[in-house]
Amino acid sequence: MLKTLVADTNAIFYLMIVVGVIGVLGKIVNQITLRRMITAAGNMSKSTHKLMKLVRAKYEHACMIHDTVDNVEAFVEKYIYEYRGFLLRIHTWKQLEIQSIWFSGALAAFGGLSSYIVSGFSERMYQYIGAGAAEMIALFVISQLSDEGYKIKAAKNYMVDYLENVCAHRYKKAKQTERDNIDVISPEGAGTSRAAVQKDAVQKKAAPREEPELSINIEGEPRRVEKEERVRQSRGAALKEKLEDNEQPALKEEAIRQILEEFLA
Repeated sequence: MLKTLVADTNAIFYLMIVVGVIGVLGKIVNQITLRRMITAAGNMSKSTHKLMKLVRAKYEHACMIHDTVDNVEAFVEKYIYEYRGFLLRIHTWKQLEIQSIWFSGALAAFGGLSSYIVSGFSERMYQYIGAGAAEMIALFVISQLSDEGYKIKAAKNYMVDYLENVCAHRYKKAKQTERDNIDVISPEGAGTSRAAVQKDAVQKKAAPREEPELSINIEGEPRRVEKEERVRQSRGAALKEKLEDNEQPALKEEAIRQILEEFLA
């Protein structure tokens, strides 16, 4: 089976080609994804990039709940890590670039060793070794053409700068304006300001409290107790004087009648 795989077919060569294509594809995808990300991050306030819209929405939501975001860099890194440019994450494509170099070398070594076991030192063994070395060098050079880590850091710096220096201040200003609108009620609302309400409350507290007046309701009309007492005392004194001055029975009866009427009233 090993002889058939090595000598009669070119399966290992095909696998090496597939691995090389995957490495190059990972580099191309990362290049396109990171270029778009940097362009969108540079104009984050107007960008329609899905990552930028997601980060803006999540940041505003976090500020609404917690009033502020303490670690903006960690906040941005989380969404960059979870972002899928094309099917896979940026970090995954980067790993495919690196792993393709080692897989191509491993396949070349396996092919050369198998060819040596089957037919000794032969031309096919040197072909495996030469093709594997050339593919590894080519993939390594392609992977070094651009620095994905630097581009990710640049995009992150743009995003952090916008969130901390623009979005945060804008949110704080809007929130302060909202608080001011709540504190001061507009005249169209037919209300008074909080200062006027507090002034009225202070005046009510400072005003002397009036003692409740005890009254006796006679035929539905209130009467003060003190006034009634004074009237009774004055009438009683007048009647007493009359009794003392005039000892006639008729006057006594009249006085008694008036006293009874007064008390019955």
